[in-house]
Amino acid sequence: MNIVKQPSMKNNFKIALSLLILVLSAGCSIHKVDIQQGNIVSQEMMLQLKVGMLRNEVERLMGRPMIVDPFRQNRWDYVHTFKSGKSGEPRSQYRITLIFDGERLSSIDSKIPPEGLPAR
Repeated sequence: MNIVKQPSMKNNFKIALSLLILVLSAGCSIHKVDIQQGNIVSQEMMLQLKVGMLRNEVERLMGRPMIVDPFRQNRWDYVHTFKSGKSGEPRSQYRITLIFDGERLSSIDSKIPPEGLPAR
């Protein structure tokens, strides 16, 4: 008569725990997503932007500004930041400030990184 040994409860737990750890660790690669915030302003948009344009023309071209100072309604700021999910890549940022005199654009000030603006 052959007696078949049943695995003990302790062995079943060890096997189940090992399988669970193996399955969970297989999908644990760290994935970081790109983080993009603010107004996307292309090179083409900047080329079309001209001093003397009306506010509604600027808004139609550039979109609504990210920041409108409640104390200086004549100033619109378009700010964009990009942080890559890849480690080691620096964060990029640009800022475009538009100043209006009444309803007309009177000044354009920009801080654009050396790599330039994205193409549309």
